[in-house]
Order: sequence, then C-alpha cells, then structure tokens
Amino acid sequence: MACSIRIAVDAMGGEFGPRVTVSALLLCLARHSNVTALLFGDRLSLEAELSACADFDLLSRVDVRHSDIRVSDYDKPSSVLRSKQHSSMGLAVKAVLEQEADACISAGNTGALMALGLVNLKTLPGIYRPAICTTFPTMSGRTYVLDLGANIDCSAEQLHQFAMLGSLTARLLDGVEDPIVGLLNVGKEATKGSESLRSAAVLIDRDESINYAGFLEGDEIFKGTADVVVCDGFSGNIALKTSEGLANMISSMLDGLLSKSWLARLTFGLVNRSFKQLIDKLDPAFYNGAYLLGLNGVVVKSHGSASQKAFGHALDVAIEAAEHNLPKALAPLLQSKLIESKPIK
Repeated sequence: MACSIRIAVDAMGGEFGPRVTVSALLLCLARHSNVTALLFGDRLSLEAELSACADFDLLSRVDVRHSDIRVSDYDKPSSVLRSKQHSSMGLAVKAVLEQEADACISAGNTGALMALGLVNLKTLPGIYRPAICTTFPTMSGRTYVLDLGANIDCSAEQLHQFAMLGSLTARLLDGVEDPIVGLLNVGKEATKGSESLRSAAVLIDRDESINYAGFLEGDEIFKGTADVVVCDGFSGNIALKTSEGLANMISSMLDGLLSKSWLARLTFGLVNRSFKQLIDKLDPAFYNGAYLLGLNGVVVKSHGSASQKAFGHALDVAIEAAEHNLPKALAPLLQSKLIESKPIK
C-alpha cells in the first residue's frame, strides 16, 4: 500500500476559491485512498461546500483549519510577509514547515506564495532562488520547463542551477536515466542570445552531471528534443501563456466545427476515442500545477483561474512530489554536485 500523504490546501486562493478547491479536493481524495488533507480558509465557507458531500469517509479525511485572512492577487509579497502570515496561504505553507503536511498547494498570488515559501522553508543547498517548474506536452511524452516566471532576470549561475534541478527532477519523477537538457534561446548558434545565456551554456556544458544538448528554439519544446528546457522567467512565462492560449484556441475551434457541421460530428463519432486522447493531451488543465522547485519543502502553484479539473491535476502534482519526497531526495544530490558559492544579494 502507498504511504500516507497529507496535503495542505489554501482553499481561498484563485478566482473561484472554495467552490473549486473544495470540490476538486474531494474528487482527489476519492482517487487517492492514501491521502488526507488540511483545508485552510473561512470555516463557514468551507463547511458549506463540504456539506454537499454525502461520503463520510471522504469527509473524515479532511481537517478544516479556520483563517479569515485571505491573500489577494493585488497584495505585495512584502505586505503579506508583514501582516498575512496567518492567512489561509501562510498557514498552508507553515503546515509543511511544521511537518504537519507533506506538501501544500495554492491557486493564489504567485509572488506571495514564493515569498512565504522562501521565508518559512528556505532553499535547498546551494540554490539561490527557486524556479517555477511544470511539464509541457511533447510528441513523445512530456518535458520539464523552468523557470516560468519566478525570476524575470537570471544570472548564468541561476540558469545552471535550474538545469541541475530540472535534470534531477526528471530523473527522480520520470525515471529518465540521463535526461537531455536544453537552454531556450533565440537561435541555436553559440553566438546568439544574451551574455548571461551564453555564459550559462558554458557552465552547463562543463558540468559532467548534465546531459546538455545546447541551445533550443521555442518550437523544439513540443518536439520532445529535450527532457528539460531551461529559461529565464520572462521567456518561460511568455512560452507558457502562449502555449495555453494556442491550446485553448484549437479546442474552441474544434468545438465550433463540431457544432456547425453534421459531417464533422459523424466523423468525430468514428474516431471518438483517438480524438478524445488528442483533446486531453492539448488541454492546459491536464498540465496545471507547477513546483516551486528549489524550496526545502513541496509547494505547488495552481493557475489562478483553474477549473475543478485543473485544480485536481495540480493536487495530483503535489501528491506525486510528496510521495517521492522530492526536496529531501534532491538535497543530497545537489550537495554532492554544487560548488559552494555566495548567494546573490
């Protein structure tokens, strides 16, 4: 039997709050019999959502923890650290710090979640700053992409650290023996890109623990050329939002075609199974849930506008990382590979 996992959930985060987070959590608990949850937020709101569930076994695995303080999308990280440590988000992070939970998840303010994670959990050995990391679908499976917005400007040393984090994560979670790592750039030539990118390429290429494939262009992310794609947060966030927008456009166009044409609906009926598999692979909800990779604890960020299905997938991401005890598995590997250096001020 799988080991018992407890997830701390910030139920108030995101555009839809408890209406989505609570229902997604209950469905998640039904899928994972080894998981229990700490649910942080306004008790009355949470209990109103839980009351719709008639499964007493599921309800017995949810421990509601009250907080009437909510982190908004407009709160500055510094103000959250000063006055909202006892918010639903802050308490969820502290549950990981105090070892009450194996992982926490929030769909709330990304900057605030990162700040709370840094202050409470700190970083893994030798890591300057965590990176937002998630998987993108490829022709052959999936690839880990980082950073997706936590660090807009990155030094060569940070990009090198992201390459190590991504490579080790692909090895631990996907069982890839020698993950291929690429560095996202505007061209494949060694002379292309910023000075920090070119310097990072030298550092990564010299690291014998990394299977470095060189510079990659944006279209290669989805080809599966690399198991890990490293980039600064500015480029990564644009790539993420662009790919989500494209996937949503394709899905919307297909829906429109099916609603207007009986011939398209007939054809769809003949290839229903294959078509559904394609739609699922393109659905951004299926890839929701990003690690704040490099923190000394499992913290997962869900998209703020996540649907019930999307938040459910983010919960699955948190559970997978907790089951592999990802930070504790990464720490000794990083310690053996990183050369000690002073943190960036």
